[in-house]
Amino acid sequence: MRKINNLLILAGGDSTRFSPLSEKNFMKFLGQELILHQIKDLMPYAQKIFVVSNKENYGKMRELTQTLGQHIEILIQDNALVGQAGAILSAKNAIQGEVLVMNANDFFNPNVFTDLVEEINKKKPQALFLTKEVTSYFPGGYVQFDGDRVCNIIEKPTPDKTPSNIIKLVVDYFSDFGKLICAIEEISTRADDWYETSLNSLIKKTKGVKHFLYEDYWYSLKYPWHVLPLLEFYLKKITKNTIDPTAAISSRVEIIPPVLIKKGVRIGDFSKVVGPCYIDENTIIGDHVLLRESHIGRNAVIGGNCEIARSYIADNVMLHRNYVGDSVLDTGTSFGAGAVTANYRFDEEEVSSMVNHKKVNTHLKKFGSIIGKDSKIGINASIFPGVKIGVNTFVSPGSAVREDIGDDCFVDGSIKKNNIVKY
Repeated sequence: MRKINNLLILAGGDSTRFSPLSEKNFMKFLGQELILHQIKDLMPYAQKIFVVSNKENYGKMRELTQTLGQHIEILIQDNALVGQAGAILSAKNAIQGEVLVMNANDFFNPNVFTDLVEEINKKKPQALFLTKEVTSYFPGGYVQFDGDRVCNIIEKPTPDKTPSNIIKLVVDYFSDFGKLICAIEEISTRADDWYETSLNSLIKKTKGVKHFLYEDYWYSLKYPWHVLPLLEFYLKKITKNTIDPTAAISSRVEIIPPVLIKKGVRIGDFSKVVGPCYIDENTIIGDHVLLRESHIGRNAVIGGNCEIARSYIADNVMLHRNYVGDSVLDTGTSFGAGAVTANYRFDEEEVSSMVNHKKVNTHLKKFGSIIGKDSKIGINASIFPGVKIGVNTFVSPGSAVREDIGDDCFVDGSIKKNNIVKY
């Protein structure tokens, strides 16, 4: 199979909409960072791979990709060049000829690239976009057609003005990267739609613009609650029981397959693990714990009498007699005894969450909380559905948390202070 000469992965975003969670490219699933999962899936389809990173993540990105055994070039996105268009311009002097441009935070079945390359070889388009049919409104770029030719990309039209039911994903092929660069540089805007405006300019000047309809799974990691469907996706990769021989599991534990349990894990008496589940190295699961369809990081402590359901628990998290459902707990989070996350509305409606002071429908019937790293939740605290709690924030015992809390806060009942209180 022929390989695409150049693959450009855009990973330079600032992840502001992903707050309060840490950098999305470095979130670990099944013991490996997301960016590595994606690059490994794509390596068979490209001669050269370039990753655009921001300045802050460059060192870690370079360190991680050096482990892959194939040359991956990491480029730094200029802070003055914003968005996807800015990331592409950052590769101006590195890439020549054909290129496939992808977003680092979109996840597909990599087998589609076999068919995509075959389509490129057959039709030899100057540009080709991977597209997907939608059955309900999606706030993205919709394709407008003239016959079978792509003639326009309309970004986020109102639901009553969508030109088709076909949206454009960010898997964009160009036979000549230089023409894409010229189209971007000719556009003077630095708005959020800089890349989309450049594409439409290029489309108008280009005859051979095609699209390739994709019909398999697609996960986009844009908001923090998108970790939950991605969690389900990665857990499905666990198809059989794999338990490291160094794991110390009580004979009184019930394990319902499939589970993946790494070295040094300890599981106490009368606990139950319902797969698919992942438990990383040196984590302790106490007595009388119910663990269901969840992903537990390394060096975590899930203390006695906890129930964890369909949740992502990062490294070094400490829990004790808690219920955590459909939630994401970042590194170093701790819950005092009796603290719980509510994950279901009494009116049975979909849960909403605040983003940039606007209420956003998550389209999830069950959604608990998002807790930033190193935050501490006091005993018997209750967190309402869809609430996000920032980094290094303290919630005092007995609090009922009904709304989002920022970073470095101390919350005592209804009193919220901007800075951590020193005791």
